[in-house]
Amino acid sequence: MTNDLLYNIIVQMQGQNKVLASVNNIQRSTTNMVQSINRQLSAIKLNAVIDNINRVADGINSLNGPGMNLSTSMHDLSAMTGVAGDKLKEIEGYAREAAKTFGGSAAEGAESYKLVLGQLSPEIAKVPTALKSMGETIQYTSKLMGGDTTAAADVLTTAMNQYGISLEDPTEASKVMAAMMNVMAAAAGEGAAELPQIKEALQQSGMAAKSANVAFEETNAAIQVLDKAGKKGSEGGVALRNVLATLGQGRFLPKKVQEEFKKMGININKLNDPSLTLTQRLSNLKPLLNDSALLSAMFGKENANAALALIGQTDVIDQLTASVKGTTAAYDQAAIIMESPAEKNARLKASVDDLKITLFNATNGWMGYASVVGDTARDLANLAPIFSGVGSALSFLTDAQKVSAVWTKVVTAGQWLWNSSMLAFPALWIVAGIVALIAVVVTCWNKFEGFRKVVFKGWEALKLFGTVIKDYVINRFKELLSGITGIGSALLAFFKGDWQEAWDTGKQAVFDLTGAGSASSAISQIGDGWSGAMDAGKAASDAYTKVHGKKTADVNSGIVAPVTIPGTDPNGGGKSSGKDAKEKGKKTSESIATGGTKHNYVTFNIRELIGIKEYAGSAGAAVKKAGEEILDEILRATASATTAAG
Repeated sequence: MTNDLLYNIIVQMQGQNKVLASVNNIQRSTTNMVQSINRQLSAIKLNAVIDNINRVADGINSLNGPGMNLSTSMHDLSAMTGVAGDKLKEIEGYAREAAKTFGGSAAEGAESYKLVLGQLSPEIAKVPTALKSMGETIQYTSKLMGGDTTAAADVLTTAMNQYGISLEDPTEASKVMAAMMNVMAAAAGEGAAELPQIKEALQQSGMAAKSANVAFEETNAAIQVLDKAGKKGSEGGVALRNVLATLGQGRFLPKKVQEEFKKMGININKLNDPSLTLTQRLSNLKPLLNDSALLSAMFGKENANAALALIGQTDVIDQLTASVKGTTAAYDQAAIIMESPAEKNARLKASVDDLKITLFNATNGWMGYASVVGDTARDLANLAPIFSGVGSALSFLTDAQKVSAVWTKVVTAGQWLWNSSMLAFPALWIVAGIVALIAVVVTCWNKFEGFRKVVFKGWEALKLFGTVIKDYVINRFKELLSGITGIGSALLAFFKGDWQEAWDTGKQAVFDLTGAGSASSAISQIGDGWSGAMDAGKAASDAYTKVHGKKTADVNSGIVAPVTIPGTDPNGGGKSSGKDAKEKGKKTSESIATGGTKHNYVTFNIRELIGIKEYAGSAGAAVKKAGEEILDEILRATASATTAAG
């Protein structure tokens, strides 16, 4: 016998504890590292698949884009003008040729045609050669404006509209547009105002200049003079318009002004003589340069400075007019710009895009569906991580006992910290809700066979849909390739004169391009596989139930048995025979001395009785205090048990 009371309380020395902790840390770190590497390898594999799908989708879109964009622009142009058939094809050919000549895209060329037709007249489309010429003029002008074809079209159409150029003969109108382009380009080169500012000025003064019979070249020269005088863009146009309007008043000028003009020898009738140039009319007003009061009386205070600049620089206007007349400035400047490496690359790219357009037209636009399929495959690939996450969640639920064990350990080990932190951090209620939801799911999984069947069947259905989608994408790509190849074979047979072969091959190619075969296969695959998926889910659920069985929880009255000394009878003494009593007494005495045959464990329920919850110190100090209090309780319980055992 021994008087020692044995409890399964393990107290480790400080040094030993550090060694064991270090070993455990190394083991945990190694395990975590391996798991992390495995997760990263899985992620790399998934990312590689997604990246490849994205590349294929981008390649299809790049192959399909030029043809699709041009087709859209041409349909818009047809709707705008009513032009169709061969003439529309001719215009499309001009747009493609312009793209290869000037760079850019054929769709941009078609858009410039639309701007011409919209801002001038849709009737021009009935003369495709005239539309082609205007489109080339816009392309040349765009080179002087950083490649902006829309701005170039605005400049040219504004000039033509403000000067009221006749469009009855579209071919002649295209020649006038080219001449105007060269005039404005030369004026921009000689003066300070660039093409956008010239356009703004013409919007305000072009119609007035036309009605006053001022030549387009001289108007541009006057705009440049006013620009240097500080009247830029539309402000310069308004100033020129007001000066021309005042000159046009003639005999309706104020009487005092007319009297002063007579004294100076100024002929009023020459001021609005349409047979004279603008500078000739302004030259009559040279005496006003020495009489600012009369100048302001005639033109008004707001226009006096503009009039002063124009009257004082008539020789400059004449010089600029001569410089911009009959030049090829726009062509010359554009030729220099188009020799840059960037422009050469743009023309090379346009040639490649033209091949893509040819392929698009050869399939009669069916390649557009390839882009839809490619984008759909990209979207499905991007959702792959979600599918993976759902699979992981379902896999986790299949190990319900593991979740339950973890939950028990969390509640037992962290009860005091849980209570205090929940009060201190309301955000943790969200975490509690998530954990509670997991607990509900686990409970349903453990208790309800029907719930497990739903989960298993849902998982089998999800796998079925994933397989169908994968097979559909693969089959669709195969069909597209087969269709494109079939179109080529059909064309080859057609040119060889084998009409029947061309018809059969072409018909099959069109069927492949529509995707009817892959869609039908997908529908059949779902119909054939659905019942099998449901049966597989039911079988998996039944197998799980058979292996794990139904566990019944121990149920008691809720009354906890009193704490007793190990080896004693917690139910108290009862009547027994002498021999039984003697034998029982012997076993009891031996049990008291040795700890008996029962489990010699002491369970401590740590509750909020030691002031942790209301502790006001730091988190680290709270942990230290909790440890000290728990150790103190353990020592007290051990001492009490030892004393009771004698």
